[in-house]
Amino acid sequence: MEDDDSSDDGAADGGDPFQRYGLEPIRLEDREVFQQCFSHCRDRLSDYSFANTYIWREPIHLRWKRIRDCLCVFANGDGGLTLLFPPVGPGDTMAALRDCLEVCNAYNADFGFDGCTRVEYVSREMLDKFRGQFRAEPMSGDYVYHTQRMIDLAGGDLASKRQLKNRYARRYEARTEDYRPERHAELCLALLEKWKFQSEERHPVRPITEIRRTKEVIASAEALRHSDALGLRGMMLYAGEQLVGFTLGEMLDETACSILIEKTDREFTGSAQYIFSEFCRQHWSHAEWCNVGDDWEIPSLAWTKESYRPAHRLDKWVVHPVQPVVKVVYTPPPVQAQAESPAPDGHRAELRDLDALVDLENRCFGQHDAFSRRQLRYLLRSPHASVHVIRRDDRIVAEALLLRRRGRNGTTARLYSLAVDSDFRGQGFGRQMLAQCLDVLGAQGIGTVVLEVAADNAPAIGLYASAGFVKTKLLHDYYAPGKDAWKMRLSPSPAPTPHEAQAGRLETALAQ
Repeated sequence: MEDDDSSDDGAADGGDPFQRYGLEPIRLEDREVFQQCFSHCRDRLSDYSFANTYIWREPIHLRWKRIRDCLCVFANGDGGLTLLFPPVGPGDTMAALRDCLEVCNAYNADFGFDGCTRVEYVSREMLDKFRGQFRAEPMSGDYVYHTQRMIDLAGGDLASKRQLKNRYARRYEARTEDYRPERHAELCLALLEKWKFQSEERHPVRPITEIRRTKEVIASAEALRHSDALGLRGMMLYAGEQLVGFTLGEMLDETACSILIEKTDREFTGSAQYIFSEFCRQHWSHAEWCNVGDDWEIPSLAWTKESYRPAHRLDKWVVHPVQPVVKVVYTPPPVQAQAESPAPDGHRAELRDLDALVDLENRCFGQHDAFSRRQLRYLLRSPHASVHVIRRDDRIVAEALLLRRRGRNGTTARLYSLAVDSDFRGQGFGRQMLAQCLDVLGAQGIGTVVLEVAADNAPAIGLYASAGFVKTKLLHDYYAPGKDAWKMRLSPSPAPTPHEAQAGRLETALAQ
């Protein structure tokens, strides 16, 4: 998986475009400064940790600076410069915030990322300070459990977790040992790659999650290599002599531990439940609370974390400065003669279409499956993605998302999403949107396209089959338990088999 970073502006600055703004890389020796500043936070999110910040420093290009005696961490994960979290420390945090926003605005103006300035991972405690000139959007909050409940797994609501843990203990020769980087790092790195492969094979996800998963592997490797210097505790889980899982964590404050990383071999049923409960028992029984972080807004991950019955959530927000309103005088273009049945024009969406795209996503897919505003903003800026739309009377009536990936055999595309407003369905917009996407890819020399479609969505399958897509694999439980999908592929070669072609024609006929 390619990195999503599109920023290569550092040539004029010795390879580091942040130096001109006084921003420094995060080093292990900075730990004491970070920890001292974090100690001034009443609400300790899992993000407010030196270890968590350090391991993500390369995947999302973190830099830092001490401003007005406050810790200020900047991120450049998707091009524009943002604040990873609000300034923290003993100094004047609001004055430091104003200075930080000036740094972000300067960088974003210099490199063409106007409108990217924002502050992420804002706790409820800090949100109260963002009144007036800021707009807050909720993010997924941290899941916090009673540690003793995770150890005992008692009660009917945790019966399934308890049974899976016990099943693992009975079925395998379960044993654990404390993690030591000099002894275990290479073993864990190999398991980490296996976990990533299993995740991609068993449960394909949205492109943003795929990118995040790749970056998480990098961050996890950093935690494994530097666990001692970061103050992390770790535990290994075996089935006999075979490594099955590993986990790393730390204390956030006097009462709460944080499980930073947990990875297990999916082939060993119950390993995830066993390692989580045992890690809490062996290392964190003195902590009242156990924080396992947020869910990345992934429904399946949210379901898993909810199934452990959190005691509470630690809310967090992303905050955007409200820009002053500028009055623009609009002069409409001259009216042109139109054909008797004008075809709506289709083109690539832009950042100014964000509100309309969010609205269309919510109406077509519902709150849980739709792209969030933040995800759509990322996709509109990504060099590997393009969002295409069809407009009618200044209204977006259809959208499609294309992703591109370079591989050994050239560039392939993925039609990740295609949606038509319910008010305009049955009028050919879906077919027109698909044709437009294929024309765009054809002009770019991309002939291989893949997609996933619900197995019970016969009209959509028929539409894709009529364009030359063929079914290649049935993906069980792809969208949800019991909700299968077909993976379909359009390729210049080989041609579809007669059986596949006949199936496609039949589904098209049924759809019509």
